[in-house]
Amino acid sequence: MIVHDKAHELGRTLRNSEEYQAFLAAKKNLDSDSKTKALVQDFFKKKLVAEYDLMAGNPEDKEKSQELQKIYELIVLNSKAKDFIHAHMRFQQLAADIYKIIGDAVAEGMDLFGKE
Repeated sequence: MIVHDKAHELGRTLRNSEEYQAFLAAKKNLDSDSKTKALVQDFFKKKLVAEYDLMAGNPEDKEKSQELQKIYELIVLNSKAKDFIHAHMRFQQLAADIYKIIGDAVAEGMDLFGKE
């Protein structure tokens, strides 16, 4: 049960972290502007599609990349959008760091196809 207790403690710590609080504030600010929110949502959707295409082995679509670049240029000119993107990235990096720490801690047991 101590592992669950530590997990709940980590959850509370994350919820109170500077990164998460900044993310929530940026999200609340973004939610107050439907046009900017739609721009950010469009950016994330198109970015995700482009990433999936690359992971599937498809060649980079130059036209889609240029469209993403244009949307990003609009985002950096908009403080609400830019602040949200940066806060999102900071929190995502924190979460990725935590996943890596946990993964590294149990890597030996999770390596089904270990070195032989």
